[in-house]
Amino acid sequence: MRMSLVVVCLLGFCTLSAQADAPESEQTRLFFGHDDRSRPPRPADWPWQAIGQVETASGNLCSATLISPHLALTAGHCVLAPPGVIDRAVALRFISRGGKWRYEYTKLDTLVNKELGKRLKAEGDGWIVPPKAAVWDFALIRLPESTKVPLKPLPLWQGTQQELTVALKGVQRKVTQAGYPEDHLETLYSHRDCLVTGWAQSGVLSHQCDTLPGDSGSPLLLKQGKNGWALIGVQSSAPSAEDRYRADNRALAVTAIRAQLAALDPRAGASSAAP
Repeated sequence: MRMSLVVVCLLGFCTLSAQADAPESEQTRLFFGHDDRSRPPRPADWPWQAIGQVETASGNLCSATLISPHLALTAGHCVLAPPGVIDRAVALRFISRGGKWRYEYTKLDTLVNKELGKRLKAEGDGWIVPPKAAVWDFALIRLPESTKVPLKPLPLWQGTQQELTVALKGVQRKVTQAGYPEDHLETLYSHRDCLVTGWAQSGVLSHQCDTLPGDSGSPLLLKQGKNGWALIGVQSSAPSAEDRYRADNRALAVTAIRAQLAALDPRAGASSAAP
């Protein structure tokens, strides 16, 4: 099984695809000094049921989120292999219990913008995501329209970047992240009330949610009272453990993704809109 390499990133940020387990000391640094993750008590409940794991032909593992009955969103670098060829998704899984997945789908289309492959920087078997690539770092995994998926998708945030900034201030910039990290590849782990620290660049959020390799593509979720949950960003990259002091993690905001969805799949724009 191919695993991505986490490397020192000085000008860009390392990807977080699944790799061999990092030493505990490195994990502590990646977690900003303390592991604040926990397992959702009922992973089959919404919104957790919409968060799954995607596996590629090379064996790469990332997290993904169902955003419509037949469409999942993940990080773009998860489905690309150096020098930029598509590493197609071969399995999309949801709700793991006792090491067994309740739902697994294998007839998948992999949609990623070719521009991303030109902008990523290859490093061994993995990638560095420099700023010029960050706003392209997403991909869509499409299931056949005939596939019945008995899971409730997570709606995308529908406001502007400015409106998202205001909404984040209203919740003290606290969000929830959840994915399938390298140390628990068959168990969903979540970091609730983790902090968004600002905009690293237009369309790219910086945050302090506890993520590891395997969490690439995992969602940042915003809870909005009666409106429930909305997906506001997709985990993209982070510094290596020794460079943690340089910067926070990076997530591509949905405000940057939405405008590009129709270019990847004309059906995506309408099907992923919030109800």
